[in-house]
Amino acid sequence: MHELLLFASVPVHQHHELLQQLTGLTAMQPRHALERRLIFKAYRKPGLATVRTGGSQDLQSGDLQRVNKMLNGGMFYTQVVGPVSDTAFGSAPVPDQDTEMAGMDDSRPTGQVSYDYEQQPWKLEFRDIPEAGTRSAVTARVMASASLPRGDIVPAMNAWGYSFVTEYVVEGDIFIHNDITIFLHRVLHYPTSDKEFRVPRQQLPAFKDMAPLEKTGSYVLQASIIVQDGSNQETMKTASQHLFGLREQLKSAVKLEQADRLSLDTRAK
Repeated sequence: MHELLLFASVPVHQHHELLQQLTGLTAMQPRHALERRLIFKAYRKPGLATVRTGGSQDLQSGDLQRVNKMLNGGMFYTQVVGPVSDTAFGSAPVPDQDTEMAGMDDSRPTGQVSYDYEQQPWKLEFRDIPEAGTRSAVTARVMASASLPRGDIVPAMNAWGYSFVTEYVVEGDIFIHNDITIFLHRVLHYPTSDKEFRVPRQQLPAFKDMAPLEKTGSYVLQASIIVQDGSNQETMKTASQHLFGLREQLKSAVKLEQADRLSLDTRAK
């Protein structure tokens, strides 16, 4: 599959106004999205990974084949994405069965929402470095995704030759305009801590403690179309024209443009 994209930077003071414009353009209310994004780095040469380990056996055969192809294709950074709710931030951990049976969770306030890391759904997302030398004024890159087992995904990723590097949170709003997905979002970092996290967090801090990566608080507007057959030039051209049409519709508000290719380089050095 291929992903075609255009991007724009949105100052924080323009965020609310642009949300209203996108609501009117798409005739839908924004769908708020919060995602944990775990970054893994390849450390094993391509072709040596195996999926016959741990929770990977929970994958369906189709997903298994896509995972194999993604993780054996080269030395890349890749990300594992998991949706979370607003209530997951600052919530209490889910007590284990032994603790519950011992009655040791009585200190947890009644009605306290819990975040269960062991039930966290995940999806593997691979994004290749954008194609070079294309005449089109959009960013085009090969992409793939596959569902992964819930819970602790690190053992399976280690078995595939990938080690955990870091994680962050993406917060934003999604709109659908015909075949275009519009994502107005920002990247949030976890609060600084003396503790070095070498594995994904099992509890999330309070949302108010999350800090935007961009100090000014600005957002990124991403417009994307997924093309199933990237070798079909007519389909790719049509998708590009649809993105150009959106760019024209939004030109009075933002400047959608092609991203710098090397800024989206996912290769592990």
